[in-house]
Amino acid sequence: MVPLMEQFYYFALTIAIGMVAGFCYDLYRVTRGTLKLRRFGTALGDLLFWLVLTGVVFVLLLLGNWGEVRLYVLLGLALGASVYLNLFSRRTVSVIRWTFRQILQIWHGLIKGFCFVRRLLCLPFRGIYLLIAVPLGLAAGLTGKTIQKSGQILNKLLGVPYRHFKNACQRRLSAIFTIFEYKDPE
Repeated sequence: MVPLMEQFYYFALTIAIGMVAGFCYDLYRVTRGTLKLRRFGTALGDLLFWLVLTGVVFVLLLLGNWGEVRLYVLLGLALGASVYLNLFSRRTVSVIRWTFRQILQIWHGLIKGFCFVRRLLCLPFRGIYLLIAVPLGLAAGLTGKTIQKSGQILNKLLGVPYRHFKNACQRRLSAIFTIFEYKDPE
């Protein structure tokens, strides 16, 4: 027979385990509310929560009273969860929410810091881009327009021989390099 003091110890332990289960429930409840889970996410989260909680309670019972499940164990778990939910739940939920808000603010601060460092690192490259790409873009635009205008002038002056020469050059280039396959919009 198990001594009376040991039975009280086991009963107190099951009450403590019930309180831990109540805390886990509050933690899950706030996490679920923070993540704004929908129907499928809530169902999956509930399933995972109860599987994890069952495992935690089993391990704690195994460590505390060698896994013996008796009526006083079930009563102690229910009493512990009820005491926790009635006395400590409100304050614990507010502390957990405050902690989540602080973690979210830290996360946003880290993201802003990362973006600032990225912009700071990219600043010299943007300067180089503006110094090189803008003048080259302007030069390419002017060159393209000049070539286009000169092609139009040659087309008007020479007519058919210029078009034959241009088409022959395009065919040879496209035969050598497939990226030069070009169809004239004429």
